[in-house]
Amino acid sequence: MSPSANSKTEAANADYAPGNFASVFAFATAFSSVLRSDIREPEELEDAIRCVDGSEKLRQFALLLLATASNKPPNARLAEDQWPKLCNELAADSVAILRKLQVPEAVADSIDSFVDHDVAVRVDVLFWLAEAAVASNSSVKKLIDQEVAKYRKPSAATHVKPELVRLQPFAEIARQRYWLFGSKTRQLYLESGSQRGKGKLELLAQTPDEFTAVANELRTQRTHAHKSLADGLVEDVVPFLETQMRKRVRVEKAMQRQALALANVHIYDTRTRKRQRVNYEEDNLSALDF
Repeated sequence: MSPSANSKTEAANADYAPGNFASVFAFATAFSSVLRSDIREPEELEDAIRCVDGSEKLRQFALLLLATASNKPPNARLAEDQWPKLCNELAADSVAILRKLQVPEAVADSIDSFVDHDVAVRVDVLFWLAEAAVASNSSVKKLIDQEVAKYRKPSAATHVKPELVRLQPFAEIARQRYWLFGSKTRQLYLESGSQRGKGKLELLAQTPDEFTAVANELRTQRTHAHKSLADGLVEDVVPFLETQMRKRVRVEKAMQRQALALANVHIYDTRTRKRQRVNYEEDNLSALDF
């Protein structure tokens, strides 16, 4: 593996890429029957990634994702010493995913090395494992194909059920499937229908500008299906992402105001001195200096 020069992860001092975190959580919940993870809420994943109660939950979750990405049976349990070999094998088959992430080579040395990295790297590694699992795990593909059979026509983003956002294609045109992943975020992937590229996923867009660019390119195809997909992206996905961005900005500003207010609070020492018994005897009163 090699670090990416064009990572979409935030700057080194930031926490992590929220879109990648959302995708990891979406995978863990949508494919829980395959992953066999006990993570059910975003807060649980957040605590595991930050090692709130130690690193054991993070280690177990990462090993489950690696087993799934390596196409192991759903009940398979990896030992920590299997991490280096399987990580390097997986990296060779998922270069396209790694190219867009902040995944240093050292994370493949051992699971201890993975845990020792900062939160941003941990999230990107988990995102890589989840995306590789979508592309290569036979049990995951079986679930996807079962849902595809129910939804053959292109679906608007607003009509996609949140719990199935990873199980039904956004559109299927000329043997090419367009997948829309994410819960509070959106990532558009293209799955090639050719025999050589079957099952390979290419990230097309995850920001409003990128979705708009993809829509403009689709409109140049001059077919009704491509134009319909372009309209769906512009009319549904882009407004959704812009709304999410506005919400995030409002939350960030509220947090900044709260932090500023806390910083300006004066802390006073309200503890009282130890009470002492007052002696009103005449000798003591005469000793006072008025």
